[in-house]
Amino acid sequence: MSDTTYRKICVTPEKFGSRDFATATSIVDVKLPSIPPGRIGVRVRATGIEASDIIQMAGGYGPLAGKKPVSAHDGTVQLGDLGCEGVGVVEHVGEGVDGSWKIGQAVMWAGFGVSFREYVVLDPAGEDFFDATKVPSAKPEWTAVPVSAMTAVGALELVGHIAKGQTVLVTAAAGGTGHIALQWAKKYGARVAGTCGSEEKEQMLKDLGCDVVVNYRTQDVEAVLAKEFPGGFDLVYEGVGGRMGNIAKRLLGKAGTLVSVGSVSSDYSGATKGDQNPDPPHQPLATQTHAGFFMPNGKNYPEWPRLVQETVDAVASGAVRIVMDEGCKEFNGLEGVYKAQARMRSGKNVGKIYATITPA
Repeated sequence: MSDTTYRKICVTPEKFGSRDFATATSIVDVKLPSIPPGRIGVRVRATGIEASDIIQMAGGYGPLAGKKPVSAHDGTVQLGDLGCEGVGVVEHVGEGVDGSWKIGQAVMWAGFGVSFREYVVLDPAGEDFFDATKVPSAKPEWTAVPVSAMTAVGALELVGHIAKGQTVLVTAAAGGTGHIALQWAKKYGARVAGTCGSEEKEQMLKDLGCDVVVNYRTQDVEAVLAKEFPGGFDLVYEGVGGRMGNIAKRLLGKAGTLVSVGSVSSDYSGATKGDQNPDPPHQPLATQTHAGFFMPNGKNYPEWPRLVQETVDAVASGAVRIVMDEGCKEFNGLEGVYKAQARMRSGKNVGKIYATITPA
């Protein structure tokens, strides 16, 4: 990034529809935009990495759904720009912006096409689906809050209606959103089970207070959890789909609620990564609830602003600990985004995947 230009990652029009991030995107240089009234200009310090990056890139949902990426690039947020959550520092403040926004203020945000870039112009009064929010620092940990944490909190609170003392199952519990869902459930005194796929992830979940940890690579998940929770689970936070998703449905209690937040068994590449479901989809009982939560819809709930602030406070105080994947420490610059995307597809991450865009 220079005084007049910056770089961003965009979908290559000729490759639109592909789910191969490395070949379907490119880094482009653009001019720094002017700051319109009511907007702030932010230098991006770090970006979070999500399975949804791939879906959006291919036009599965978001601005590219039913449209095509632009071929001429400028410094604004355009069709084909990528990255949905970031943290950074305010560098420019437009006319008419609330006086509480100062140059140097750390800020986190979410939206479509707003974080795989070195600089972004934001509307502090409201972005696509998550308002720009002041945070204590621009450390990478805050990239986990706008999408990963608020998916967990929104799903458990707004759809799952979590209550004290429940039994809760979190699939993919060592991932960016799963490890936060685990901790949020523990705040309610829940007895929580979590699934994962390595010894390192097992240890991380135990350190976070997970009551029952099951390694799906070495244990029979259904047999272990049916024994530990003979009455089934009151609440399931499900983000895997495929075979694991069907197991989770069978483990749901007779009056339980299952909230689906994604399907990482297939979302990364369009393939199932060997996790095909051999059984027909399990159908819910009349007394059970199967529902979904899509974080961009969070703003439709009147409780949303309160939940965002509670989450920010919990992270700032350490009541909820964000675990950042150690493998991402050396993923720097926009080139680091490509390494982070490959890391996501490997499934080896322990905690939140991210890339540092411009170091402090």
